[in-house]
Amino acid sequence: MKRVLRFFIKLMLPIIAVLIRILGRTIRWEKRYDFEKDRGKIYAIWHGNALGIAFFGMDRGIYTLVSRFRDGDMASYLLEKLGYHVIRGSTEEGKPEKGGRSGILKLVKAIKEGNNVAITVDGPKGPPFKVKAGVIFLAQKTHATIIPAFAEFDRYIKLNSWDHFIIPLPFTKGRVRVGRPIKVCKEDSIEEKVMELEEELLRISSWERSNSPLLEQKQN
Repeated sequence: MKRVLRFFIKLMLPIIAVLIRILGRTIRWEKRYDFEKDRGKIYAIWHGNALGIAFFGMDRGIYTLVSRFRDGDMASYLLEKLGYHVIRGSTEEGKPEKGGRSGILKLVKAIKEGNNVAITVDGPKGPPFKVKAGVIFLAQKTHATIIPAFAEFDRYIKLNSWDHFIIPLPFTKGRVRVGRPIKVCKEDSIEEKVMELEEELLRISSWERSNSPLLEQKQN
């Protein structure tokens, strides 16, 4: 049954991509972010907030990382259709089966060439709202500034998934909160910087991190 469902989804991907792009264009952003001022920055986001941020950064040539596992195939395809450059792999150093070293090296190259990178810091499988060390390691290697970011919407659906995945509804108002930039020096403690980033992301987030129903809609 799962195999049939996967085949059907794969068959429908081109249509899904068009519909997602149309949905993204309907969102009424209250304030646009000036991407042109950023060069070689790392946008740190929650996994469940990835779609909202993806809509905000459409067609900006931002690089992003997607798991090499089969579930990443669809995400990779959809992100490319939204105008992102996708690198397959992981920020988890020392895990070659996930493409850890390959993913890190490609991200380092992209940043040093002046490109911006977006990373889901609690992905790909959680636990939710817990920053993993890979993003700090990347910032330390490249001297790139980390920009915590969170997209919120007046009307949305929240799935009962591990990451509390948010799907904005058509024509909703949206806004992006940008946290305090975080710099990582060579001598900095990775663990301390992980906590600093996690606290800043939690501060700018409006998530209800308790158990959520299958579908939840926030009203004005």
